[in-house]
Amino acid sequence: MSDQFIFWDLETTGRNDKFDQITQVGAVLTDHNFEVKDKLEIHSKLREGKWFEPGALITTGVDPLNLFQNNYPNYYEASAQLYETFQQWSSPSAIFVGFNNINFDEPFLRQALYQNLMPEIYMTVTNNNVRMDVFDILRLVSVYSPEHIKFNTDDHGYPILKLEEIFKKNNITINYEAGPHDAVFDSLVTLELNKILSIRCPQIWKSAYDFRLRDTPKKFLLDNLVFTNTTFWGRRPTIKAQTLIAGIPGKNHHYLVYNLLFDPKKLQDLDDKELHKKMNDGVKRICEVFDGSKSKTLLNESYCFKDNRFAEIGVDELRSRANFIKNNEEFCSRLINLHIENQKQWPEPFNIEERIFENFPSPQDKKLMLDFHTSPNNKKFEVSQQFKDDRYKELAIRIIYEVAPHTLPDQERRNYELEIQEKFNDDDKAKWNSKNRILASLETDLSKMMEDENDRIQFKQRVITFLNNESAKWD
Repeated sequence: MSDQFIFWDLETTGRNDKFDQITQVGAVLTDHNFEVKDKLEIHSKLREGKWFEPGALITTGVDPLNLFQNNYPNYYEASAQLYETFQQWSSPSAIFVGFNNINFDEPFLRQALYQNLMPEIYMTVTNNNVRMDVFDILRLVSVYSPEHIKFNTDDHGYPILKLEEIFKKNNITINYEAGPHDAVFDSLVTLELNKILSIRCPQIWKSAYDFRLRDTPKKFLLDNLVFTNTTFWGRRPTIKAQTLIAGIPGKNHHYLVYNLLFDPKKLQDLDDKELHKKMNDGVKRICEVFDGSKSKTLLNESYCFKDNRFAEIGVDELRSRANFIKNNEEFCSRLINLHIENQKQWPEPFNIEERIFENFPSPQDKKLMLDFHTSPNNKKFEVSQQFKDDRYKELAIRIIYEVAPHTLPDQERRNYELEIQEKFNDDDKAKWNSKNRILASLETDLSKMMEDENDRIQFKQRVITFLNNESAKWD
């Protein structure tokens, strides 16, 4: 391998990538032998109009009153520093590796870059960059090679694969003064855990390494008549022997796959209504979508026999069922068409944060983004008015309000302040962390996550003080 790896982690104010915010970035650059070449740590102030989930701050140990009152760079400056460093580190290319990074950290990264007008919001999968997820590797190891890693189990006997618990259970040592839920510390733990898994479970690790590439899923699905797909509902794994039905038209890297637990020869004569029921019958559904863009790892057919149901069916019958699917174009077309016809129609996104996937920036708007960043603060508004995409004009207002509010026209500034005021005073059902939503979840989060009564009282007081300070600004 001639790769370089970026092990990275984020700490945030909550779980909603659209309306919460990154507060800390930690990252480690390594060579192909996982030897550390560089480290990165960035903290950020909270942006006006963004608040927090109490539980998120309990987890990370962040004081609510320090979110604004600190010497950290603002959100715009922190995002620009992150963007510039990742661009440098990934030249000419890199493998971005984290722990649950594809489902959690990447959406936050994309929102940070999008909301701060950085041109390449998909930087982990563009310019020959790819990604891997150590959490997904660990889950596969816990199912197929559990003897190679130590873990605690829950009341149902399922492995608890939280990074902090794996770190302690396996006596992983890190030469870093901070502890769990510090972004740099967690990046270093992820690096060490990745080393362990690559040595102890080389076949599974190599499979995940192969699936880092966008072209691997399609090739694997075509080359393997029967394959093993491992899915998880919470901590509960489900092993599935599957075969490819077809790619889904209009959905790049999305494939409809068939569950070989069910004999397709017994289903081909069902009418469309009954067949559609079988396609959506919960855990008994006969097919599902495999998203090849998520770097999820498929394994060869031998792994499915870990589940006795497939061992009882036998490899010959599984292959026979797969061949039936492969050679029955009419049946496959029915499954694809029924899948397409019964997709949910989602309403058009309204909030600017939810419009992230609406369009790629045009070449002209990309150039204007660079002009915006390099312009003096008193010229940024003028540059922002040249964007063709209205999203970027709106996002520019937020940035200018953060870095130089006095340079905004009075009407623009008042409109944005009114928007923040309305969001802060919204009800507890809002998508963002309004005052009422924070108060509604505070007691529950305290009782679940803090054992010491004095700690609960102190944390609650600091949250109330924070909200009182915000109320003085926005009520």
